[in-house]
Amino acid sequence: MKQKTWIISALMCAMVIMVCLGVLHLLKEMTENNAPSGTVAEESTDHTEPETDFAEEEETKEDIAETGPEEEESDVPIEREEGYYGWKQELPQIFPSVPEEVPYEPPRLILATDLHYQSAQADDGGAAFQLFVERGDGKVVEYLPELLEAFMDQVIEEHPSALVLSGDITMNGEKINHEELARGLMRVQDAGIPVLIVPGNHDINNPHAAVYFGEEKAETDPVTPEEFYNIYHMYGYDQAISRDDASLSYVYQLDERNRLLMLDTCQYEPKNMVEGQLKVETFQWADEQLKKAKKDGINVLPIGHHNLLAQSRMYTTQCAMNNNGDVIELFQKYELPLYLSGHLHVQRIRKHKAEPGAADDSYGIMEIVTDALSIPPCQYALLEWKRDGSMEYSTKAVDVSAWAARTGNQNPDLLDFEGWSERYIQKLIIDQIRGVVKNLGNDVEHSMAEVYASVYIDYYAGRRIDAKGIRSSKGYRWWERNMPDSYLLKELDAMIDDSDRDNNYMLLPEVNAAAEE
Repeated sequence: MKQKTWIISALMCAMVIMVCLGVLHLLKEMTENNAPSGTVAEESTDHTEPETDFAEEEETKEDIAETGPEEEESDVPIEREEGYYGWKQELPQIFPSVPEEVPYEPPRLILATDLHYQSAQADDGGAAFQLFVERGDGKVVEYLPELLEAFMDQVIEEHPSALVLSGDITMNGEKINHEELARGLMRVQDAGIPVLIVPGNHDINNPHAAVYFGEEKAETDPVTPEEFYNIYHMYGYDQAISRDDASLSYVYQLDERNRLLMLDTCQYEPKNMVEGQLKVETFQWADEQLKKAKKDGINVLPIGHHNLLAQSRMYTTQCAMNNNGDVIELFQKYELPLYLSGHLHVQRIRKHKAEPGAADDSYGIMEIVTDALSIPPCQYALLEWKRDGSMEYSTKAVDVSAWAARTGNQNPDLLDFEGWSERYIQKLIIDQIRGVVKNLGNDVEHSMAEVYASVYIDYYAGRRIDAKGIRSSKGYRWWERNMPDSYLLKELDAMIDDSDRDNNYMLLPEVNAAAEE
């Protein structure tokens, strides 16, 4: 056994020696191959001895002796290389490079709804236009072009993953307003921010499309569904990964983990209607898209114009989709956490409960209604996905005053837009209420109108209203004493009762299936 071990050891030593000799031989070959001409290595390869004439050699020695050392030729220096520098070579890349992993950056959306954009070319500021403004619900019609410019500047500065406009993007669907809006939005898209649009009930086949010049408003061209697509196809439709053949709905891939289900909830064929409803074909298409997303492990956020839930005690009709029960069931079948809408003009947040008394922490789809950009405080929404899977929703007002100062605009209304717009809507609502409340004396009428206007402004903005404080105010008590059965007092109570909390912020924890672990 010992003899066998000795033999194996001897063979292994012999193999090591052979490998070493091979390496030395390889180094020698490489050194010789890389040696420059005129070096010692090159000279050593010539083994032919030249013949020598001794007589000539002696004569040469005598000549050198006669010339002296100062005339003797200097030796030519021999080029030598140090170490292995002469044969060092860079090997070509033999392994594929491994790219550095980029950390996942969750998306951010800016959402605006109910812009009700009106071009400055659609009116002359005359009597017809002024009457239109006075009968409105508080839209800052006179400054809508400036509001849009300031809003787009703010969007470009914040640079979200996308800008979403969820319907009622024009005043009453006028072609002139659609075309001007589409041209303006190109500035946002050129800044590298995708713009995504779906229509609202005001936008297509609207019989109220009008312009306002002189004493009377005049009808003008609305747009058909085909014209709407032709005007806005570059804003979501061209980039869609799926489109519904029956409507202007589509799916947009926001990033590798999230998709937006952009729903056309409107009824405009054969005629325009205020109420919303998903077509049967659109419902089936949406079901297919949600099924595919679930299979792909992708989160889906549905967005539409009309509301999913009954959100308001004041506005009880024409807001939620006619078939909202079926749509709620569809969304909850796929456990979608959130639906975003507009249409109501009121900032609202509400969670669906399957039945009265259901626990607050039980699952139910949440709906957030963003209020109209066109009505003070002229705010939009920000929706941000978080790395832990949660989603954060908040609102922010357009800073028109900063835009006016930055662009050198001298209009005092625009330079103090926040103050002007507050005074504007307050006066507008007070004047409208005083048109109904009469014969009670100036002080009483003004007090009643003032309390209604203050509640109205806060209600639209989604702020919490101090119910006890309002109901103990002089203005409210005048309502109870003088007009206890008035529909205006019922509206006032509905707005107060709806506003027991703020509706401008919501954090939905751990809602995304594809959240980063």
